[in-house]
Amino acid sequence: MGQKSMNPSLARKNFYRLLKEVNEDHRAVEIIDEQNENNAVLVSLEYWRSIQETLYLEETGVLNQIREREQGPSEFIDVNNIEWQEL
Repeated sequence: MGQKSMNPSLARKNFYRLLKEVNEDHRAVEIIDEQNENNAVLVSLEYWRSIQETLYLEETGVLNQIREREQGPSEFIDVNNIEWQEL
């Protein structure tokens, strides 16, 4: 999915429409000023939380463990016996 880009004035003028769009189509909207100093990105709260969760899993090493297990031999994992606090 591509991103939309616009200046702050246009974003302000269309703010409520943009809120609806980012929640419906999950596309980010870049808000870029002419001096390129005060830039931002508008995303849905759901998408933001997903990004934060992914960053947390990456930071704690959980995603690396998942990648390693995907590369290894396939085996049944009993989720009831996983030490979640140790991941």
